[in-house]
Amino acid sequence: MAHIKKINKLDFSGQDIYIGIDTGKKSWKVTILTKDFEHKTFTQTPEPKALVTYLHKHFPNYMCAYEAGYFGFWIYYQLNQMGVNCIVVHPADIPTKDKERHIAVAYSKWFSR
Repeated sequence: MAHIKKINKLDFSGQDIYIGIDTGKKSWKVTILTKDFEHKTFTQTPEPKALVTYLHKHFPNYMCAYEAGYFGFWIYYQLNQMGVNCIVVHPADIPTKDKERHIAVAYSKWFSR
């Protein structure tokens, strides 16, 4: 009898992955998009290292953005120090409904110019 191998891991090789982060004091809401679809939205602890660990484990190439605001640029600096391509977006440029998804979409459009 032939064995069927089940593959559960998605392959994102050669794709640009866009990460939108809605930062908060107690948690971050993170949305992950590809050029073609929305992959996932999840909530995590507000720690750049935790995010980078997750991203390195699942994606070969990614870029992220978050809205400028209360938290300033410390997130940007830490993500960049860990090798993550990140930008900080002006709040007026982001629609308020489904903010983290809109940040990721805006970022993907910005980088695909």
